[in-house]
Amino acid sequence: MVEERNEELIFKEGLEETVNSFGKGSQEGAKVSIRNCQDYFGYVSISHQRQIADAFELDEKIIKTIIKFMPSIKESKVEYEIVCCTGPRCAKNGSMEVLKTVKSILGMDFNETSKDGRIRLRAQNCFKKCKDGPNIMINGKFYHHMDVEKTRQILDQIK
Repeated sequence: MVEERNEELIFKEGLEETVNSFGKGSQEGAKVSIRNCQDYFGYVSISHQRQIADAFELDEKIIKTIIKFMPSIKESKVEYEIVCCTGPRCAKNGSMEVLKTVKSILGMDFNETSKDGRIRLRAQNCFKKCKDGPNIMINGKFYHHMDVEKTRQILDQIK
């Protein structure tokens, strides 16, 4: 518990330094703080998102949006964060079957965490890697040109 408080204190001090460097209202400063939080804790919790928003005097929705465009950022402390592209170009390339396979194998829907707390499943509208789609990202690593069989192989390794 004491160690957790020390980590939080160190994070807050670093956050203050970043605000002083970038200034209030700076989205670039918020990005740096989000990445620092990810590097330090391994994820950016809702509580940390609020702290960053408050420190930079930004709306929490802006922090959420920034995180959405930083696909390697994890919002929860799980072993595997799986993010599936739901964009229209991936859909044209067969992502709907891939998405159904992911949900079926994991036995969960988007924005859910597995019962054992190891896996979190999320959806993202587009990774901006359309020519390589359908795309899935697991813990920040992209898997391209996914089909049902490739999806099964990858998920069997982590499940």
